[in-house]
Amino acid sequence: MPTLLLLHYHPLVPSRSALIATLGTEPQVVFLAYQLLRQRERAIHRVLVFHTRSPLPEIKSAVRAVREAWATFAPGTPLELVGLPLDDLDSEEALRRAYGALREGIFRLKAQGFRLHFCVSGGRKPLALASFLTAQFLFGPEDKLWYLYSPPDVEALGMAVSSPNPRVKLIELPVPIWTELPLFLTAISQYRDPWTAAEVQRALIRRAERRRWEEFFHQRLTLAERRVVQALVLHGGSNVELAQKLGKSPRTVGHQLASVYRKLRSELGEKVPIDRATVASLFAPILRA
Repeated sequence: MPTLLLLHYHPLVPSRSALIATLGTEPQVVFLAYQLLRQRERAIHRVLVFHTRSPLPEIKSAVRAVREAWATFAPGTPLELVGLPLDDLDSEEALRRAYGALREGIFRLKAQGFRLHFCVSGGRKPLALASFLTAQFLFGPEDKLWYLYSPPDVEALGMAVSSPNPRVKLIELPVPIWTELPLFLTAISQYRDPWTAAEVQRALIRRAERRRWEEFFHQRLTLAERRVVQALVLHGGSNVELAQKLGKSPRTVGHQLASVYRKLRSELGEKVPIDRATVASLFAPILRA
């Protein structure tokens, strides 16, 4: 059974912002991300930094540098450093533990009403991938994922990098938000295991999509259009062959399919190609059940 978080997504648009950052051996990543976000936001009200519990002295030094410099650097902005319960992301079990810790941190901030800015530049690539995975499952439409870019010569300056430095940039990474419904986001957040979360996510999507196209089929299409779609899905064939099955003229079948296409475009938008294959794929789960 999953460990349940008794937290829910804040019902209103968040008015406060929080920075989440991953940390490896370069402590300046956290400070630069904070500075650049401050240029975009009026304030950053909370900072949460994740790092591995690696025995490497470089990582321990980076954690210590952030902790010691923060009070002077950003007085009044609370900082929390969280050691992920692993040395490295070297197994499925390590990914499971990392996802669980990231998930709890993200959901705790969202439950407190924060809009999230997640900078995934610190640490090794597997940590960035685990962070991106967590964002895909848990982010709402108001949350942002960022990558901090700095040229090699600027990186070499370490904590001595000057700010603001026009060569250092925050690049927003697009996150495919699978739903904006708080109920579904809350349901997914209950699972500490990313594989289980992915399975539940797919099931929720299938259920929601089936309900969506059932309603479209019965409410948006006329009886004549439903019969043409049903014949196309169950039997296939050209307009001539469909016309023979339905006792209509090929011209009438063509007009009715064209009407279905127009209604689908109004539902899905102009960028989605609409054709006979689209109709079959959307309505087959309903009509072949």
